[in-house]
Amino acid sequence: MEPLPVDVFQLQRRDPVAWTVLLSRVPELADVIVTAVNAEPLWDTALVTPGRAKVERAHHMRRYILTLAGSSDPISFIAKQTNAAEALVYQALGDPAATGIVPCHYAHVDGDAGWVILADVPDHFPPATWQPQHADAAIATLARIHAAHWQTGLAGDATLPHFLHRPEGPYPWEALQRDHLPLFEDGPGAILSRHAVRHAGRLAPRLLEAANGLVVLRDLGGWPGVLGESHLAAAADLLDDPVPLLAALDDLPDTLLHGAPHPGHWRLTLFEEQYLIDWSTAQLGPGVLDLVGFLERYPLLYDRSDDQTGEEARPRLRLRDVSPLFEETAIDTYLLTLSVEMGRRFSARAFRAAVPAARCLHVLTTWFPFFAQWIDDMPGKYVWQRVNRLSEAELAHYHVGPMAGMRPYLAGVFERFLRAYRSL
Repeated sequence: MEPLPVDVFQLQRRDPVAWTVLLSRVPELADVIVTAVNAEPLWDTALVTPGRAKVERAHHMRRYILTLAGSSDPISFIAKQTNAAEALVYQALGDPAATGIVPCHYAHVDGDAGWVILADVPDHFPPATWQPQHADAAIATLARIHAAHWQTGLAGDATLPHFLHRPEGPYPWEALQRDHLPLFEDGPGAILSRHAVRHAGRLAPRLLEAANGLVVLRDLGGWPGVLGESHLAAAADLLDDPVPLLAALDDLPDTLLHGAPHPGHWRLTLFEEQYLIDWSTAQLGPGVLDLVGFLERYPLLYDRSDDQTGEEARPRLRLRDVSPLFEETAIDTYLLTLSVEMGRRFSARAFRAAVPAARCLHVLTTWFPFFAQWIDDMPGKYVWQRVNRLSEAELAHYHVGPMAGMRPYLAGVFERFLRAYRSL
């Protein structure tokens, strides 16, 4: 992406001349003149993290609406304040747009921060309206993205972190203890062995957070109907020695990973286009991590009333009706697409064998750290038992309301986790 003779501040200040220069690089817009630029903040339900009951205002995302001389129809772009990793991905792949990547018109990197201007994708299918063919299309596009960067291109870019390794070698136990001393004093650090930390690379702090979540759940006696002693014992075993788990994944070829490719980060259009947005968690690693991330979050749906804003905007959590065969069909779609794209370079057998390891790692690094973050609001053990006798409707009005609607979903998550653990 060639540099522009205007800077990021001119664009952010909505300077029509600067935006005219920006559009001049697009062949079909080369002769247009921007007369006015308006901006509006965006709400993004994809920002809802697991278990949260409110939507944060996406102050770092704005839609810029451009009025053009001689035209009654404005055009729009999405501008996003982000990190350097996402800006670098768009800088390398957004102009011209690569497979599954939204066209990028401007990418600015400043140290660890970035700012990008992307093509708007209006009238896309919201995740709640997806049909089976939409999920198939997204998964096939995910496979093509992985195939395009399989040990090539960005997969060789040292600026993107590997999901596991650290450039300076094994993660030092002393550094983990120094940076997270309260967790060592309170007990979670005792669950991790030095052997585990040294081989966990950049995942070591995340595994420590998972150990903290495990301690929280043990103290509460588990979660009735969601996870019990067998689930906690499996998590403790993997945290004590994650090396076999990580080795199964590290043996697979690396590619460009999105990091959170759930339906909320997809834009599917009537023109059979599929775009994967929000590359702020981009990294290098085996594609199976992205596939499992999609499968595990696919059943979750968040709906928000359009007439609610600010702190009052509380999305309703519900579960998508997913066929029991959905996962196997999705995995087959991914593997078949990769086989077509890569031929003999791809081993479907090795990839499929790594799915249980990817699922266990996903649950360990997603849900157990979530429970650790939840610790400040956790009730005592006896209050917790009373809370778990409440219905979902009653729970929604309780002070731990964010867990409302999560129990049925998480019961499935941990059932799949236990099956995956037993098949390792």
